[in-house]
Amino acid sequence: MSSRLPADPYRLINMATWCKLLATFAIASGVLLFLSSWGIAWLFVGWLFAHDASMYQWATQLADVAWAHPMVFSGLLLAHYVGLAVILFVSQLLFRKTTMRRRVRKVLGLFSIGLAVLDVGTWLLVPVSSLARRFLAPLSIAEGILLVWMLVLPLKQMWLYHRWRGSGRKVKVVIVGGGFGGLYAAVALDKALGHHRDFELTVVDKNNYFLFPPLLPSVSVGAIETRQVTYPFRRIFETTNIRFRNALVESIDPASNTITARFETDEMGSESCLPAQLSYDYLILAPGSTTNTFRTPGVDRFAFFMRELGDAVAVRNHVIDCFERAAASTSAALQEELLRFVIIGGGPTGVEVATEMHDLIEHVLLARYPEIDPTRPEVWIVQSGNQLLPGWHTRVVDIASRQIGRLKIKIVLDNRAVEVGPRHVVLKTGERVATRTCVWCAGVKSSELLARSGLPLDASGRIRIKSDLRVEGLDRVFVLGDAAFLIDEKTGRPLPPLGQVAFQQGSQAARNLVRLLSGKPTRSFRYFNFGSLVSVGEHFAAVHLLGVKLSGFLAWLVWRTLYLVKLVGFSNKIRVVLDWSLDLLIERSISQIQTRSPEVVEGPLSNGATEPVAAIQSVLAMENSLTARSEPAHGNE
Repeated sequence: MSSRLPADPYRLINMATWCKLLATFAIASGVLLFLSSWGIAWLFVGWLFAHDASMYQWATQLADVAWAHPMVFSGLLLAHYVGLAVILFVSQLLFRKTTMRRRVRKVLGLFSIGLAVLDVGTWLLVPVSSLARRFLAPLSIAEGILLVWMLVLPLKQMWLYHRWRGSGRKVKVVIVGGGFGGLYAAVALDKALGHHRDFELTVVDKNNYFLFPPLLPSVSVGAIETRQVTYPFRRIFETTNIRFRNALVESIDPASNTITARFETDEMGSESCLPAQLSYDYLILAPGSTTNTFRTPGVDRFAFFMRELGDAVAVRNHVIDCFERAAASTSAALQEELLRFVIIGGGPTGVEVATEMHDLIEHVLLARYPEIDPTRPEVWIVQSGNQLLPGWHTRVVDIASRQIGRLKIKIVLDNRAVEVGPRHVVLKTGERVATRTCVWCAGVKSSELLARSGLPLDASGRIRIKSDLRVEGLDRVFVLGDAAFLIDEKTGRPLPPLGQVAFQQGSQAARNLVRLLSGKPTRSFRYFNFGSLVSVGEHFAAVHLLGVKLSGFLAWLVWRTLYLVKLVGFSNKIRVVLDWSLDLLIERSISQIQTRSPEVVEGPLSNGATEPVAAIQSVLAMENSLTARSEPAHGNE
């Protein structure tokens, strides 16, 4: 079966010069004709009445012209309609070729036509309707602004772009990983060079969607629906020349400039989805990181994580299941075990998981489970250091700690988990905590792909890179984010594995690659620390942003606003705002999402041996299926 070649999203840039000149002439002619029709009408009416007038007064005078000189009014009306028709036709023709998303183009195109229809009707009604005379001025201003923007954008894309002569052959760039670093690098590269036919850009990721991890704690308690924190890569790349491959990268061979990737398939599809080799001229490696269990016994089998979408859904289901079982139990000891929730790790993820879980229990679950003693549920945070939020400003830490104390969340400092079982967590002090729920948020480690990358690794397991983000000794390989080991010149310490580091590196790597292809020297990466922020319960946050420290409700609004700005996808932003707004008015759903057949679920859970890993795998399978049905298919390690 032959594949259909996608339309070039950069049609305006790649048009022949004579076509661009012709389009520019059409735009100039349309604008001139439209403005001339308005100018003639304005000057002629002003000449008849021999004095300046406001827009409403001018519309009233125009009505007088229509009654006193109908032929003159008809001529003015015809000239206006011709100018409007020409500029509307030119704007619609060229605007459809811009790189804006298809739906946005369609909506704005229909909106401009709607305004033009209103304009036509308003001019016809001016002689008989005072409302039309009042409406004429604001309608004309709105219509003019929209049409000018719809014409300026094609002009900008036709003439203002990065010019690259190319190398006479295809330059292949492969980006491994679609997290913050990989996505920002891909979008910046496409914006600069995606129009050029000698440039080929491919993104490879094990998921078909971009995940926004900072909001996973909210997903884990149902404050945000699951799909709101994901966005299909194929939809992100809709108006770009970026190719996407939904595959798992198994290995990298820098000697031959190839990567080996395969689809995750079942036995039925194994023959048709063999590992594929992708060649590259330049590689951007941004595989992210994985959860660091510190080889603690039982963590892989019995603890929940907070790294993927399925993790959040599994935690939510499990918390609700614990309440259901506690409500049906008459044993106080069993209830305590079911209703004690232990969060390992006092970083921002651990703090937000604990406080979100507390809010779910206090504001939703206790009201729906009258069989449960409200004093029985407990949320613990176990932190190995002597403070929560290690490395953060002391004032922010103090504020967050006091708020957590007010929420009656138990904080255990200078301690750590040494064993996790199906019904307990053993701490370093020897204390055995009876619990069915352990959420592991204790840190990250390098992606396993780095060990198979053939690239030189640091003692930390990350790849040591130069200041321009390239690997030492391999000038065609960039490494970003959690996979990169780079000393910050300002602090003298390695850059932390944070999202803001990754997206800044992604943009800088793209700029450096463009400079390399243009024959210019690369520039060093300079990390700018915007600050840190953490949500600490309902309507409360602690923020240290650009040197300003805030707390309370105002900080909570800042926290939500910044996350909303960084969230990918306009539709996701709208849905998240709706979720947050409805959460103030409507109670969250406590329905469990069935991820496995009942006979499979009842077995392990009835004897207390929960298996979060298996549950998470089934949740991920379900989520991928839902995403594939609801969005265009997409989204590595």
